[in-house]
Amino acid sequence: MEQKKKKKRKKKIFWIFIVCMCIAAGLAGNRAAAFKWKIQSTLNLMDRDDSNVIENVEKEFLSDTSGDEKNNEIINILLVGADKRSTWKEDGRSDSCMIATLDMKHEKIKITSIMRDIYINIPDNGMHKFNAAYSYGGVELLYKTILSNFGISVQGYVVVDFEAFRKVIDTLGGVEINLTDEEHSILMNRYHRTSVLKLKPGLNNMNGTQALAYCRLRQDLKGDFGRTERQRYVLNQIFLSMKSQPISKWYETAEAVMPYISTDLSNDKIFSLLKDVVFMGTTDVEQLRIPVDGTYKNGSVNGQLILEIDFESNKKAMNEYIFGKDEIN
Repeated sequence: MEQKKKKKRKKKIFWIFIVCMCIAAGLAGNRAAAFKWKIQSTLNLMDRDDSNVIENVEKEFLSDTSGDEKNNEIINILLVGADKRSTWKEDGRSDSCMIATLDMKHEKIKITSIMRDIYINIPDNGMHKFNAAYSYGGVELLYKTILSNFGISVQGYVVVDFEAFRKVIDTLGGVEINLTDEEHSILMNRYHRTSVLKLKPGLNNMNGTQALAYCRLRQDLKGDFGRTERQRYVLNQIFLSMKSQPISKWYETAEAVMPYISTDLSNDKIFSLLKDVVFMGTTDVEQLRIPVDGTYKNGSVNGQLILEIDFESNKKAMNEYIFGKDEIN
């Protein structure tokens, strides 16, 4: 009799445990659903492009482009920093162009910046500075230029207005930037905004306006090379700052900047990329600049300074860096 009671008691405890687990699972599911809904709502603040511009460009150019390879383990996203003053329907000025790479094969996050003064063939427009491609034809012509000259394909694009750059840094409470004496002197001479004038040589906690002025600086001896170095440096500082922030701050930052971003990436694709980054586990960002050292010379066309580069050497360097091997046939 006592043994039967024990069995009933154990059976009762077992079912209580099962019910508790079901309730816990339901609560976890509801939280997960609420979390995903919150992220979806935030991502929906972005301007979405459903014109399939990347796919259309590849249909036109990919068959004639050597060195390109579809690789599910390596995802490339085209990043454009642009001056969009009124509407996304107008092509603004492209101040920076980068390719962000998620390399799941080697568990790396990479950034490749392409300098805007490269003298390059822009399809159907002839030879111009690289940054003219975006001005003439937006993302479509910019991607055509990259694909036809370097043979690197991307799986999507993101265009970020300069205002988003300021917003994210201000929301984070600034970023730590070390300012050289030369950089400080140039900024003081070029900018008359109060916040920029408050900077000092050495370590500064820069607000969005100050950091943007710093990123655009190209009047030192390094010229545009220094400008692209500073852009990658600030992006890395933003990344480091974001890592230390609570989830609530991530939401706040995202909601502040999303209206200043245009992309062709779906929410599902963004979730997938975020998942890949989390599972990758790395927090380091590797960087490459095109042109690489020893593959270019300074030149001039119609009074404008340009970079004349060895395209084959830089195409090879980009492929080796992004894919981890030589893709040139």
